[in-house]
Amino acid sequence: MRSVTVHLSGFACEAVAGEGGADRERVPARVIRAIRCYLNDRDSEESGWFYPHFLPQERPAEEIALRLNVDDELWSSLEEEAERQHVSAEAMVEHAAFYFAAEMNAGRLTQRILADLDDE
Repeated sequence: MRSVTVHLSGFACEAVAGEGGADRERVPARVIRAIRCYLNDRDSEESGWFYPHFLPQERPAEEIALRLNVDDELWSSLEEEAERQHVSAEAMVEHAAFYFAAEMNAGRLTQRILADLDDE
């Protein structure tokens, strides 16, 4: 495990918190879940998976610092993917948060959970 601090926009934190908003203590765990979900979809044909390079590179005025206690292998995979897509790991975390939120809103996470249960 490694402890990293990332700075995400307030909007990204709200998006990953989901409907009703998770309490502040649960947001880091949901961000880690977002990273895992994002990286697990690496080989998929999902639209919106690649980092959108048309986004402005300046940081938003409202940033929230989150301390993540993340598995070394997961963080290394994120860093490798960020490098492959020519963005910072922090930008990739924010993108993963929005990707996860989109998956939640589309109901695809529920479908994945049900499929995993069927496989067991």
